[in-house]
Amino acid sequence: MTEQREDRRISRRTIAKGAAWAIPAVPLVVATPAYATSAGGPNGVITNACKQPGSSCQNQYGFVKGYTFLVTINNPTAVDLYIYPTVDGTLDPYFAVTSSVPFSYSTARLYTGGAIGAPLPAALLIPAGGSVQIIVNAGTNSNSANTDASGRLVIAWGHTVVQGADPDHPYTPAPPTNPPGEGWFTIPFSFASTPPCVNCKP
Repeated sequence: MTEQREDRRISRRTIAKGAAWAIPAVPLVVATPAYATSAGGPNGVITNACKQPGSSCQNQYGFVKGYTFLVTINNPTAVDLYIYPTVDGTLDPYFAVTSSVPFSYSTARLYTGGAIGAPLPAALLIPAGGSVQIIVNAGTNSNSANTDASGRLVIAWGHTVVQGADPDHPYTPAPPTNPPGEGWFTIPFSFASTPPCVNCKP
């Protein structure tokens, strides 16, 4: 009887040991999007606006007759991203104007320490957790009246230097569809007046 109980104990122990070896530890692998840590995209605010009454700023900065806006772009995410702020036929920025005088996106430059800087590249880096100020010029049909200005500025963004290469963004539908598709962000603005620019700046 003692030998039978001992055999059963050995048998159970052997089975348990064998079972532990029979089930290998397999690490859990979960596929995640390439930019899942980004937790969203950029946002922005237009803090000031002015009118460019003539062509005095065109030779120096390329600003055409129309309006100029001071724009701050923020990146609240944990990864670097890019905005695409140039007009080149690929993901062009777009002004959706609701005020009386229409205008369209023309060009933009860096704005640093109160000074107008270099023209913007096709892909402008907005570092993780950082902000960049730009100055945007919008042309009109030879109209630069001191009037109200309201609407939305829509800009494409992504995590790649090459426009449209971010696999997470289809960029469709594109503006003027409102709201636009994934890969665009919108900055609303409303100004009761647009006084003359001072030294080409708002």
